[in-house]
Amino acid sequence: MNKIRISRSLRWSIALLVLGVCALWLRPSRLLAAPPPNLNWPNYGNDLANTRFQDVDQINTKNAHSLKPAWVFHTRVLDPKAELQASPIVIDGTMFVTDGHDDVFALDAAKGHQKWAYKPLSTGDMPPLDQLTVCCGRNNKGVAFGEGKVFYGRLDDVVVALNANTGKVVWKKTLANYKDSYAINNAAQFVSDALGPGKSLVIISVSGGEYEIRGRVFALRASDGEVMWQFATTDPASYGFPATEQYKKGGAAVWNPPAIDTVLGLIYVVTGNAAPDILGEDRPGDNLFATSVVALSLKTGEPKWHFQAVHHDIWDYDSAQPPVLFPVGTQAALGHCSKNGQYYILERSTGAAIFKVTELPAPADTTGFQHAAATQPYSAVEPLTPLTFVRPNDTGFPAMPQYTPPGIKDANGKPIEFAMVPGDDGGCEWNPAGYSPRTKFIYYGTRYEPDTFKTFEGNRTPLPNGLHLGSTFTNRVPGSHPFGIFGATDTTTGKVVWKMEVPIPAKSGVAIGGDVLFFAEGQGKFHAVDAANGTVLYTFDPRSSHIHNVGGGQASPSVYVANGREFVAYMFGGNVPDRNNFANLDGENPDAGKLGDALIAFAIPVKGEGEAEDEGE
Repeated sequence: MNKIRISRSLRWSIALLVLGVCALWLRPSRLLAAPPPNLNWPNYGNDLANTRFQDVDQINTKNAHSLKPAWVFHTRVLDPKAELQASPIVIDGTMFVTDGHDDVFALDAAKGHQKWAYKPLSTGDMPPLDQLTVCCGRNNKGVAFGEGKVFYGRLDDVVVALNANTGKVVWKKTLANYKDSYAINNAAQFVSDALGPGKSLVIISVSGGEYEIRGRVFALRASDGEVMWQFATTDPASYGFPATEQYKKGGAAVWNPPAIDTVLGLIYVVTGNAAPDILGEDRPGDNLFATSVVALSLKTGEPKWHFQAVHHDIWDYDSAQPPVLFPVGTQAALGHCSKNGQYYILERSTGAAIFKVTELPAPADTTGFQHAAATQPYSAVEPLTPLTFVRPNDTGFPAMPQYTPPGIKDANGKPIEFAMVPGDDGGCEWNPAGYSPRTKFIYYGTRYEPDTFKTFEGNRTPLPNGLHLGSTFTNRVPGSHPFGIFGATDTTTGKVVWKMEVPIPAKSGVAIGGDVLFFAEGQGKFHAVDAANGTVLYTFDPRSSHIHNVGGGQASPSVYVANGREFVAYMFGGNVPDRNNFANLDGENPDAGKLGDALIAFAIPVKGEGEAEDEGE
């Protein structure tokens, strides 16, 4: 019998082919691989980089259409001055979440059953809410976890550490006097071993810039709450010092959790506007470190670099969206979108722009008192936010270009009230973005919301609600035709990849689970979309659900696994500014920012399972 001779090179080719086939056969499919019994969401942004990405595929683009509410929990707080903005933390099958009255709940993350609750108001452990000064709704963005403790800040400026198993108080630390209009509604960040082995830190900040407080960031020792360092966010030399002492009440509050690079030893905070919001009369100069990204030493709080998104902010253009850390090629990068609508991508160790930032001339300051900056920084990253009027300006006010100084006068010397895009509540608000290492896209929501601006020299009288804005400006102006956008930006090109319009300007954060992006709309619709292209895979509409008290979607989702099952949890409690500014105005969007108290966990149904039973109102 003739033998077939096979050359050595062909034998090697066959062997490699067999090995390749075996490798493909043995490589676990992301869609078929079973998730671990528990997969945590341990930080506000899941990781300290704030990516809000979870590497899990039980819910995927093929089955997301089958999602249903798996369980529902009600906080029982239905206060029209309160809202739900938290992002739930999940540790080893237990969820920790807060509400607008500073209650903390520990829940079974698989079933939604309450394990314990800490309610400082009902026990008299904090002052009544009507004694506290809060700008834009009673809210708490959530907790941090570490060393068996749950850490969070309260509206009365007290930081509390609770035993994670029992809810009992371990320690409390007061950081400011609530009678001076300071408040804490930010979520803390826990950094393990930040100062060395066993020396962990809790990072937290105060808010209240609308009442002319001075912004501050604190690092507390996790073991006992001792303040290890603090950083004041207003720099005397850039607030007209020594001509004025406005820096002492110059705003620049930090509204959102920082991103933290433990390798570089840097904390990245984003700061709010200088104060008073619209009147720059008493604060000539750039007003550092307001409306900026600031890198601080993790060990000392010393500023290492800063990038100011708006010089001498007189438009309430907070840098509010939490920064996100991700790679751009071989460079360690930071991304951030400001309320000015620009998206900036910076090198993480120096603050240098990876995508070019150019200083361009701003409209001339003809007010004689505003001290407006001559230029403003524009990013080469394509903005998701419209920066000019893209719908008819039916407000009745003249349209002016961005960065027009409030207080400009007409030919008779009378101050002009004008409309501008983005407005003071336009662009990127506090709601967090996310990043997927699979797509290399940044995902976020933004707001097209033209507002009107008006002020005059010496306008220092607080508004009837106590706000020290030095101004008159109107949110949700009739005839302005506002809307929202969710979308994705490719971090390798700086270009918008896809976008989706929604009827209410966006105030929902996002989360990514594998290949699926999750977010909600202001009237309570909750979406799962294909992260690659924005195709809607699933929508929960509260109007067709039997679940009670489902409010507007202005919180942030968390993705986790409990008892081997993937869940996406979201709090539907609405938002006070949108509730006031949008609901029933012009007969549009009556459920905008709607009050609610429902926390819903969504999952793929198991055999025989229907929609979640509701606990009732």
